[in-house]
Amino acid sequence: MLFSGQEIIIECMRKVSLPYLIFFSTAAVTGLLLYFFLYPSYSAYFPKCLFFTFTGFYCPGCGSQRAMVALLHADILAALHNNILFVLSLPFLIYSFIVFMRNTLNKNKIKLRFFYDPLFVKIVIVLVIAFSILRNIPSYPFTLLAPL
Repeated sequence: MLFSGQEIIIECMRKVSLPYLIFFSTAAVTGLLLYFFLYPSYSAYFPKCLFFTFTGFYCPGCGSQRAMVALLHADILAALHNNILFVLSLPFLIYSFIVFMRNTLNKNKIKLRFFYDPLFVKIVIVLVIAFSILRNIPSYPFTLLAPL
């Protein structure tokens, strides 16, 4: 029997146990604490962007670590300047994590239909590609998209 992508994810979520959920929640909190106390630019513990290192161009994720640190320190303007795409995608990521946790703990499952909608996926792909291109244009309005 063949499964669609959504059915495979729902089947995998059914197999997730509470200790597994606790482990990943603890890892997420530990990661956030690490970002709160250590600044990525001055620490050797955080990975550098390989795409930027080899090409000199910003990838869609460049600046997201600094944006996370800025958000954790309540500096929203710096976070938006470092990576506005990351900041705008956080509500979707947080919502999907909350639904994942709820689905793991309850029998009544919530389906995230809009994540599997082809139009939503196409919009996200177009936004990421456009953001990648625009933030690398070296003229004034577009340089605002480049990370600090």
